[in-house]
Amino acid sequence: MTYMLSNQEFEKIRQYLEDLTGQKISDKKIRALGVNPPYHGQPKRLIEVGKYYADLEPEAPSEQVVAIYESKSFCVCTPNRGAGKGLPYFFTRDTVYVVDEMD
Repeated sequence: MTYMLSNQEFEKIRQYLEDLTGQKISDKKIRALGVNPPYHGQPKRLIEVGKYYADLEPEAPSEQVVAIYESKSFCVCTPNRGAGKGLPYFFTRDTVYVVDEMD
């Protein structure tokens, strides 16, 4: 089962990110993002909405990904990072090898 935000929750976070970054954030819904992290020694990984991940940045705690947004870079949001508070995890386009949009 895929974790889903309501359309209202998704839009509220999108607007928060636009205000935070000063950049246009796409309203396209992304299910998963394949990344080759820029951090030394971290393997390629597929980050999926609804799943839990540790070390999205070195030593970051395990958190559930609640949404992924596209802008100049990709914003991976967890309850404590990007979903209404704090900065999201940013992945630049040159580290992303696949984008899987929701149907």
